[in-house]
Amino acid sequence: MTDEEELARREEDVRLQIVHARQALQNIEKRKREARRAYQREWYAKNRDQQLEYQRQYRQAAREKDPEKFAQQRRGRAQRWRDRHKEQENAKIREKYHADPEPIRARSREYYAEHAEALRAQRRAHYRAHKNKELAAQAAWRDREKTRRQIGLPPRRLHETPSAERRASLASADAFFTRTRTRAEIAQALEEIATPPELIAAWKRDCLRARATHHLSEQSEVLARLQLELGKRLAQQRPQRTEDARMDDIALRINERLRTQPRRTQPQRDPAAPHPLATNPTNPMGMNR
Repeated sequence: MTDEEELARREEDVRLQIVHARQALQNIEKRKREARRAYQREWYAKNRDQQLEYQRQYRQAAREKDPEKFAQQRRGRAQRWRDRHKEQENAKIREKYHADPEPIRARSREYYAEHAEALRAQRRAHYRAHKNKELAAQAAWRDREKTRRQIGLPPRRLHETPSAERRASLASADAFFTRTRTRAEIAQALEEIATPPELIAAWKRDCLRARATHHLSEQSEVLARLQLELGKRLAQQRPQRTEDARMDDIALRINERLRTQPRRTQPQRDPAAPHPLATNPTNPMGMNR
C-alpha cells in the first residue's frame, strides 16, 4: 500500500468516526428532550392547580401592566387559532345550523332589526368602495340569466332542505346502495344500461374510418409516390389513347366514303310490348322451349 492510499484510508476512518460521533450526540440530545418532556408532563399532572394559578396571576399582571398590548396579543392568538382550525369550525357551525336553524334565524332577524341603519350604511359604504366590482358582478349575473332564458332553462331557485328531510334522504340512500341485489335485478339493470347494437356497429365503423384516415395521413410519402407513379402511367397512356382515337376516326371516315348501301336503322320498338315467341320451323304445331 502506498503512502497516498494509506493517507486516504486514514482520512476515511476519521470521517466515519466524526459521523458516528455526531449520530451518538444527536441520539443523546433526543433522549434528553424526551426525558425532559416526560418530566414536564408528570410534573404538570401532579401540580396542575398550582400551574393554572400561576398562569392566571401572570395574565392578570400582564393585563394590568399594558391592557392594550394584552388585548392585542390575545386577539392575535385567537386569530391564529381560528386560521389553523377554520375548516373544522365552519363545519361545526354548518352542522349546528342544519340541526336546528330556527334559533339562528331568529337571532339574525333580531340583530338586523336592531342595527338596520348601521347595516344599510355599511352596505352603501362597501358598494362605493367596490363599485366597479359590484357592477361587473351584476352584469355577469344578467348575462347568465339571459343565457338561461334563451336556452330554455328554469330560473335558479335555491332552498335549503330541512334537517329531518335530509336525514331521511341519507338513510334511504344508504339503504338503497348497501342492499344486496339479486341476479335478476342485476341482469335487468345491465339490460337497461346496455348500448344498442346499432350504436356499437356505428361506433366500430367510425373507428375503422378514423383508423384508415390516420393510416393514410401517416403514409403521406407512400401516397405521394403512388400519385407520382399514377401520373407517369397516365402520361404514358395518353399518347396511345390519342393515337387509337385518331385511327378510329380515320377508319370511320374511310368506311363512310366506301359505303355503297345506306346504313340500316334499327326499328324502334315499344319497350312495353310483349316479346314475340321464338318459333321452331321444324315443329310449327308443337310447344317451344
